[in-house]
Amino acid sequence: MKTRERIIALAQARFNEFGYGNVTTAALAAELGISEGNLWYHFKTKRHLLESISEEFVRYSNERLALRPSSETDVIEGYIELMMAHERELLLYRFLYRDQADYGGHSQIVLDNITGLYDKSRAQFRAFFTEMVRVGLLDWPEDRIDHLTVNAIILIRFGLEYLRETQQAFDSSAVEQTFLQHLTLFEHQLDPAAVKRLRDAAARLLTDSAAHAA
Repeated sequence: MKTRERIIALAQARFNEFGYGNVTTAALAAELGISEGNLWYHFKTKRHLLESISEEFVRYSNERLALRPSSETDVIEGYIELMMAHERELLLYRFLYRDQADYGGHSQIVLDNITGLYDKSRAQFRAFFTEMVRVGLLDWPEDRIDHLTVNAIILIRFGLEYLRETQQAFDSSAVEQTFLQHLTLFEHQLDPAAVKRLRDAAARLLTDSAAHAA
């Protein structure tokens, strides 16, 4: 792995683990076994590191946003796949969701893409909820699906930031808490067997996350 790639990989891991505001370029350089000047050769500031990670985040997010209900699998299985893709995204880039108070405004690439990311997220969640209604698994009025969609996005998007601000979970288990929380929005109107499948999947995510952290 080239030095630039090693810097990005370590920075992303340490930002996720300790928080963006608690990691210095000097500490990163020392852990990598390079001089801070060598790190600055590749990234003039920590903000430039943020921009490089953000570029990868936008690409990764667009891949996750391509998921839609499929005729080849049932909608609950598809929604579990969506939850898993979100989980991977939040684990890999959770500091971006959690630490905006530390890094301030989004990097330019995120700002350039954020409207499109939200538009695609709304379309994605709406497609899944609409399909759950269509196949008789979710009892939800058509004129309120957009409200459910927005609320689900808000809980997943800002759940980590809320947990941080209320001094709750700061580690990878916080990701699963956000998924369990978003299920409370609609599980009371969802087929009980489907609820069990989703909650079992969320529990597996929690177990896998704990193993990953260990």
